[in-house]
Amino acid sequence: MSNAVPLSAFSHFQRTSEALSINHQGQFPAVTISFNLASNAALGSAITAIDKVQKDMHMPPSLQADFQGTAASFKNSLSNEALLILAALVTVYIVLGVLYESFIHPVTILSTLPSAGVGALLALMLFRQD
Repeated sequence: MSNAVPLSAFSHFQRTSEALSINHQGQFPAVTISFNLASNAALGSAITAIDKVQKDMHMPPSLQADFQGTAASFKNSLSNEALLILAALVTVYIVLGVLYESFIHPVTILSTLPSAGVGALLALMLFRQD
């Protein structure tokens, strides 16, 4: 018994309350913060506001934040939007080129797209439609 070291020499016990479970995403502990949109609010503006608040918080690099669900799908779809529009224009050019058997006529037809887009947006605004 002369070689025994008391437990209090290297440890300290204290009763505290802790969470019953710890959520994980992959290997990392995760906290879920959810939000609902107000009526007539756009998801894009909500994501922009949340990103701005996150940037203003100056979180440490070890803390990561990301969206899940509909917000993540929305952000992913926006990241490829320019490439999809370009692919659609090239496809329409090829189809029109084959149809008219010409290289210049598809350009003439595609040049009307900007004014048609403006007209469509004005019509949607006039009738208050999304």
